Amino acid sequence: MGISDLIFRKKISYDLDTLESIQSIAIPVYQPIKGIVSPVNNIEYILQRKATEHKRNGRMDLAIACLCKSNEIFPHSNFLWGKKDYMRLVEFLKEAGRFEDARNEQTKIDKLFQKDLTTLVFEKTLLDCKSLDIDLVQSTDNSCVCFECAKYTRRIFSISGKDKRFQILPPYLKLNLKEHEYCFNSFYPFFFTLSIPSWEYKGNLINWCNRPYVDERTPEQRAYYKKRVCESEQEVLDRNNYDMLREKLLVFTPKSFGGFRRMKSLRSSNYLKLCNVAIEKGINLDKTPNFSIYHF
Repeated sequence: MGISDLIFRKKISYDLDTLESIQSIAIPVYQPIKGIVSPVNNIEYILQRKATEHKRNGRMDLAIACLCKSNEIFPHSNFLWGKKDYMRLVEFLKEAGRFEDARNEQTKIDKLFQKDLTTLVFEKTLLDCKSLDIDLVQSTDNSCVCFECAKYTRRIFSISGKDKRFQILPPYLKLNLKEHEYCFNSFYPFFFTLSIPSWEYKGNLINWCNRPYVDERTPEQRAYYKKRVCESEQEVLDRNNYDMLREKLLVFTPKSFGGFRRMKSLRSSNYLKLCNVAIEKGINLDKTPNFSIYHF
């Protein structure tokens, strides 16, 4: 019995080694977080760790049960759990050969995370401004944004449009669009007499914020954004191909996604053989993503 189990059982007296006990765990009611604390004593965190232990010991049924329960608890937690945490369940289901179940869970998780990080941060900022009775927000720099989003970086906006010193917050920024999945332009409440912009500007601040909407990214920033999009989209496509290989060509499939990507990068003889077998199943391992929707 590990320390995680001791902590867990001390709190709610559950056995994490039977399906019935794991499935019977009730959704906890957490108190709001005060100060900097760790989630290590939270039920969902302990379930995640226990899932790893069960997998290592060859008990995938118990591992999957732990992750199902932790995913059920995540939305009720006093910590913010990301999509990556939820997706462990999908990966474990695939490793267990339960591909249809994995697809169903993926659909649920995608629906839960329909809004990208930029949109979530933006919405929270607007709520913060409302609670503080603030009408101004500042956008961040242009280190990781597309051609279109770059036009709105390093500025101060009026949310309502009543403060005529600054331009009204463009409706465009409130949209949650697929083509901006990899853009990150944060917004923060701005007190005109107290706040200092988080970026450098030239001349008068008000004039600076009313400058024309143009892409001011450096060549390095453009290259970084393009590289991030291309690499991320290629990884998504490779993962999808690897999943299809696991489902349809189990005998020929590398044991890990990392191993698959290494053999693809090296164009090894085994990879070329795998390509030929995959083609017969309608899987093109050398396919490249469609980047046409992104504004580099």
